[in-house]
Amino acid sequence: MRQVGKWLSWLLLALLIMLVCFETWAVFRAHAHTAAVLEAVRERPLRLESIPLRRVVMLLRVEDPGFFAHRGVDFSTPGAGMTTITQALVKRFYFDGFRPGFAKLEQSLIARFALDPAMSKRDQLEVFINYASFGTARGRDIIGFAAAAEHYYRRPFAALTDREYLSLVAMLMAPNALDPIRHPQENAERVRRIEALLADRCVPRGLRDVSYEDCAGR
Repeated sequence: MRQVGKWLSWLLLALLIMLVCFETWAVFRAHAHTAAVLEAVRERPLRLESIPLRRVVMLLRVEDPGFFAHRGVDFSTPGAGMTTITQALVKRFYFDGFRPGFAKLEQSLIARFALDPAMSKRDQLEVFINYASFGTARGRDIIGFAAAAEHYYRRPFAALTDREYLSLVAMLMAPNALDPIRHPQENAERVRRIEALLADRCVPRGLRDVSYEDCAGR
């Protein structure tokens, strides 16, 4: 039994070393790919300076409340969830078919060591605003707040009311399930919880509480 335990320990150590080597190689590849990513996101219909600051603050309070404090990953801020804005960009631009599991570890490492050092916080936020996913319609992906405003409300992003804007922010957690056209009640309920959060009538219970359970009915 003692010999078996020894072999198991060596096996686990070998697997750990293999994992470290694999993920190190993944980050190295991501570094090489980052220049192409930066080039691919040069086109941005919405510029950060054209968006009212209060709306930027709304987005950050919901999507990534620790955005300007972390370096790509955040495992402590209440309400942050398991995906920062940086990690969302990594998922969008570095993966061809993202799967939970080891890919999550790889996503976090690329966010921390490849993308965050290469792209300013301002650019990350602007790219997120322009390339976030807002579900699909008739087989077409709806990408970015500008396209979402046109599709869901038939008018330019700048013409949205605050509540309409928040309905788009609400979608980011689950775009198809919180579609304001196909699932208006679900979208409206999330908007109500976000409004309660923004008004400081409630706070997230912890890191994973992205649904704001204590904001229901507030």
